[in-house]
Amino acid sequence: MNPKDKITLITGSSKRIGGHLAYSISKTGSKVIVHYNESKLEAFETVEKINSNGGESYPIKANLENSNEITELVKIIKKKFGALDIIINNASKFNKDSLENISLEDWDRMMAINFRAPFILAQLMKNEFKKNSMGKIINVGDWRTSRKKRFSYGVSKAALSGLTRSLAISMAPNIQVNEVALGAILSPADSKNPVNINLGPSNRPGTLDEVYSSIISLINNDFITGEKIIIDGGLHLT
Repeated sequence: MNPKDKITLITGSSKRIGGHLAYSISKTGSKVIVHYNESKLEAFETVEKINSNGGESYPIKANLENSNEITELVKIIKKKFGALDIIINNASKFNKDSLENISLEDWDRMMAINFRAPFILAQLMKNEFKKNSMGKIINVGDWRTSRKKRFSYGVSKAALSGLTRSLAISMAPNIQVNEVALGAILSPADSKNPVNINLGPSNRPGTLDEVYSSIISLINNDFITGEKIIIDGGLHLT
């Protein structure tokens, strides 16, 4: 798919990786919906950056824990653009917790944002826009899903990988669904200091452009579906 003139929704795209993806994809000529929840200022800054550099973007607020707000998000897209061609599920919670201390409330919140929201968006995309036309869904996952100190996060990303494969089968042949599983790119948002971790064979963090180049390759390719591309510099090999 050529993303030029297509409508792209990127969840959690006010800043960090999502903000970079929004700006980079706008450079292809795609119209970008910058989704945010609490980061309104950063979202509007990202929209201004895109629009002032010749792109076209539009901010929409939605709490992805709330299925009604996800439905409303899609209604706004349909009313304003009449189409939704590409979804990049970038929004994610990355809380610290463990098997011993996580509450059911926190568990449900993690699953709602990291796993349930991508499912709802895929279902709405299929039913509202893509019954007989092409589409793309890219889920942003993690190279490591077994985590003691971020227990619910790891489980939610493992579930997202399963969802990717099931969606790829269920939405074929017109919609391709894939995952990019990230290694070390940016320090965690909840870390005040740089995190000292094993960086694997590459011996460096990945760059935002390297994340984008992998995603845009999946958008451009209409044959690959149900795949997970691990972007970790070979760390999973060690």
